[in-house]
Amino acid sequence: MYGESFEIVQIENNLCYGTLLTDQYKGWLNFNDLGEIPEANYRVLSIRAIINEKNDVKSRTVTYLPLGSQIHVVSEEGDWFKIFLGFKDFKFGYAFKNNLIQISRKTLDWVSAAESLINTPYKWGGRNSIGIDCSALVQLSLQTAGINIGRNSSEQKLFKKLRLTDLDKSKRGDLIFWDGHVGIITNKKQMVHANAFKMMVSIETTKDVIKRTKESYEIFRISY
Repeated sequence: MYGESFEIVQIENNLCYGTLLTDQYKGWLNFNDLGEIPEANYRVLSIRAIINEKNDVKSRTVTYLPLGSQIHVVSEEGDWFKIFLGFKDFKFGYAFKNNLIQISRKTLDWVSAAESLINTPYKWGGRNSIGIDCSALVQLSLQTAGINIGRNSSEQKLFKKLRLTDLDKSKRGDLIFWDGHVGIITNKKQMVHANAFKMMVSIETTKDVIKRTKESYEIFRISY
């Protein structure tokens, strides 16, 4: 994700192996995809922020930055933020102010971030608004509340702030786990999850999902 820090352990040809400091996830990256940027002071709160060449809605689009991207804002210009990009052809770009939020601010209703991604295509290993999997939906949504949780559902289930609860007592913001899958309770009857059954992020009746999976499940509440 743009703005996250990656610690390099080894380099082979044009590839580097290391650790994503956000969640300690390890893997390989193309060395040319890494660079240095100033410390982030804002992050993307919308599902996707379009970055333009100028502070004009009709100007050329340089790129997009998905939910969770961390950005260094240089200045405010009307309804726009001038941001540091660091690209070869574009050192700076412009993002509409409503798409960003100060990195220190927390969203009280973090489940709304997950709901904003409804109908996003399911992609195993995906972690943005182009394609996303179940655990990434949980991770990116919780980040809006200032909560950092692991990348995989198996790691998330071990998160130290989780406390076991019952389906009949479940409420908005509880997490429901199966083996290899996780969803977010939205109310007493429904949940939102990125799933391969519908191949998208969708709202479903929790009991229907439980019945369909025919597997054991557990529900946890996050202790703030």
